[in-house]
Amino acid sequence: MENFNLVSDYNILVLSRIGLSIFFGFLLGFEREITGKFAGLRTHILVCTGACIFTILSIYGFKMQEIEGFIGTNDPARIAAQIITGIGFIGAGTVMRSGTNILGITTAATLWVCAAVGMACGTGQFSLATIATLSTMAILILIRIFEKKVIQQRISHYRNIEIKLSTGIRNIDKINAIIEKNFTRITKLDKKVLNGTDLKINLTVLTNCSLYSINETFAHLECINSLEVQEVYE
Repeated sequence: MENFNLVSDYNILVLSRIGLSIFFGFLLGFEREITGKFAGLRTHILVCTGACIFTILSIYGFKMQEIEGFIGTNDPARIAAQIITGIGFIGAGTVMRSGTNILGITTAATLWVCAAVGMACGTGQFSLATIATLSTMAILILIRIFEKKVIQQRISHYRNIEIKLSTGIRNIDKINAIIEKNFTRITKLDKKVLNGTDLKINLTVLTNCSLYSINETFAHLECINSLEVQEVYE
């Protein structure tokens, strides 16, 4: 049995590739984590690292062997192809439907790229992995800024707005009337009664109204105990 040597050339190669895959997975996952997406740090790190490990296995784990005159073939591309297919199952788990909207597609695409970065690390293509990671982060961050600063200001379109408020249960008719008057496209509406006296409402609407105008719609009411209005981004 071959002795295990941590500082052997092969183990240094493996450690460097897995280490970089963890680092790149962290970078991509961090951007998703701070924006509150379904798949964050741990998911991206594990996807990137797993893709790297499978790629290393496909290259070094299955050598050509001759058994009773039969010579096996070493085909690293077979496992790599299955990684691309398999990551789709994880990506599909991050996609959710909310009313007429589909959420999580960007995160699923990020996981797909993350697996590609892990495969690049597994083959030792560190420059490719670095460029891919930085490019992906630039797309996620800069395009979001571009959408907010340019597209949303020039194009009138419906946005996903989440409204959370609490009030006394006796005010339910008044609140319902305001909601029905101001919002015609409601994609989510949850109402909870707490302690028999307090009413909590969480609704998501599609609207062209600004956050300020929505806040003013409810803020002037003395019966509102707490109010939170925010836009929901993909």
